[in-house]
Amino acid sequence: MTALMSLGPVVFDLVFNLTGHDGKTASAFAKHEVMGSPPIYEGTGDDEGTITLSGVIHPAHFGGLGTLSVLEAARQAAVPLPLMRGDFTPLGWVLIQNLTQKNDYIDEKGVGREIQFTVELLRVGTPDIGMASSILRLFL
Repeated sequence: MTALMSLGPVVFDLVFNLTGHDGKTASAFAKHEVMGSPPIYEGTGDDEGTITLSGVIHPAHFGGLGTLSVLEAARQAAVPLPLMRGDFTPLGWVLIQNLTQKNDYIDEKGVGREIQFTVELLRVGTPDIGMASSILRLFL
């Protein structure tokens, strides 16, 4: 099965279906006041960027609840994860800032037959080697 995107140990495919993603990047500037003229702005690199992933799962037919649990564990662990597009283009490192779920058509166990999810990511720098064990724990 073809991967649409991967976020750390989670692979979005046609079962754990990714239906869309949005991104926002920004630049940071240091403002320098100058007497008698408008301020001068000095570029200081990239500022915080965000990525939002949206998708839907159908647990009764295809599963996927376990994958939502992995995403929640990654959010709670607050460790940076690599994000990669399905064509193997790396999109950098991110933290899971928010995970939202909407359960529709609840079954007799209280589980939605259709669960729409949104994962809000915050772009971060490449983690240092000290984070390696925390990141690897999510994969094992």
